Amino acid sequence: MSDPEKERNVAGANPPAPPTKAAEPPKEQKEEKAPEAVDEEKVVEEKLIRVNLRHAYLSYGRKATPKAVRLVKKTASRAFKTAEDEVRLSSSVNETLWRRGKTKTERKVSLRVQKLESGVVRVLMAEA
Repeated sequence: MSDPEKERNVAGANPPAPPTKAAEPPKEQKEEKAPEAVDEEKVVEEKLIRVNLRHAYLSYGRKATPKAVRLVKKTASRAFKTAEDEVRLSSSVNETLWRRGKTKTERKVSLRVQKLESGVVRVLMAEA
């Protein structure tokens, strides 16, 4: 073998290593705030309720979880006698309802419902 063939075989067998990056400093992590700390608005009234989602669970498969969300909003609006469009679900409630997908929702959920000064009703998960 000639020298160029040896170089080609050696070059083909061991590809050059990719360039390495310099060590980056660790990224700063955001401070997580408690749900109460996010909104500094004053809570006028608070209730603990347990919502039975039986009607949502028994509804047509692909509509079960969306119906459960509507039932939670409807129950919270009835508890404080407000319109359903004034009810705001927290992300933890939404994640709990959607955790098992669109067709298999939870059977029951315990909620902490708060009415704020502005008239908005906030729905949070109750602590176990």
